[in-house]
Amino acid sequence: MRSIRFLPLLLLLGACAQTPPVPEEAAPLPVKIEKAARVSFQPTLTLLGVVRPSGEAQVVIPVAGRLRYPDRFRAGLSSGVQVRSGEVLARIENQDAEQTLAEDRLRLETASKELARYQRAFDSGVVAAAVLAQYKAEADLAAQRLTAAREKRSSLELRSPVAGWLLVEKRLPAEGEVQAGTVLARVAAGGRPKVEARAAAGDRGRLREGLAVSFAVSGGSAGIAGIAGRGVVREISPLIDAGGTVAVVAEVTEGAALPAPGEGVEVMVELDRREQTLTVPEEALVLSEAGAAVYVDQGGIARRRPVTTGGRAAGRIEVLNGLAPGDKVVVNGASLLSEGARVTQVAEPAGTPGAGR
Repeated sequence: MRSIRFLPLLLLLGACAQTPPVPEEAAPLPVKIEKAARVSFQPTLTLLGVVRPSGEAQVVIPVAGRLRYPDRFRAGLSSGVQVRSGEVLARIENQDAEQTLAEDRLRLETASKELARYQRAFDSGVVAAAVLAQYKAEADLAAQRLTAAREKRSSLELRSPVAGWLLVEKRLPAEGEVQAGTVLARVAAGGRPKVEARAAAGDRGRLREGLAVSFAVSGGSAGIAGIAGRGVVREISPLIDAGGTVAVVAEVTEGAALPAPGEGVEVMVELDRREQTLTVPEEALVLSEAGAAVYVDQGGIARRRPVTTGGRAAGRIEVLNGLAPGDKVVVNGASLLSEGARVTQVAEPAGTPGAGR
């Protein structure tokens, strides 16, 4: 009976012993903070483009036949290879042309022998001048036919019409059969090259003719050492394509390090300078399916602010809306935050850019 009386007390004591401890509040996350301020800013818009020649010439296969390449192009023609004017790019073996040449050569040989025989007869006074003239005409006709056959055969040597860069859209294999009218290659030549790029339709209003641009090899550094050339915007299409982009054409003014025509480059357009522009370091931007955002320190609590961004330059990005001057923007550590997280500012060494803002 006594054990039964103490059972509720034992159960109560056991329940108290199993109560989990109250978790301690997480320590504030140390972050770098920068106050948003309006400054003079020249944004840069980066586009992807392709180098195009100012002019080009086509090399077209004149007759059907078997394709052969000279030793230099033994593996076939490739884009970006420089060629000389008149250089043989390929040859076409055409059985009909070879047979015609052989037949015309034989005809001329026969006609020449007959003419020589009748010339001797005429010199001896045996044959009249009218008969000799007939054989001379036949020999001349045979010679003309042979010349035409040789010219046709020489046209089967496909030569570059100008000096320049090869542009090959479809590589034709050696020893393969080709049809008349097939384009063997194009040769880029003449004048300054250009770069054709595409810009989002929403950026068209920020573009205008005359803006300076610089070019960098796609995937390379955008720093000074990575600049492959410079130029100027010459044309902006008024039409928006089905993909929501507009065509932008830039003329190359300095391009000794540009890749060959047909290859890709990054086009960095220097947009008009804007006064009183809010910018933040690029590392302050947090991207997600919901869009771009930054975190703002409000009394030690991180608050997520959706923002609309504009141009970029020198590691900073323009904020068109979503921020106000004086907002304390989290820079380093922003990617680790969530709404409502506690933060504390890290003290920066004196003289550090952005310190004390």
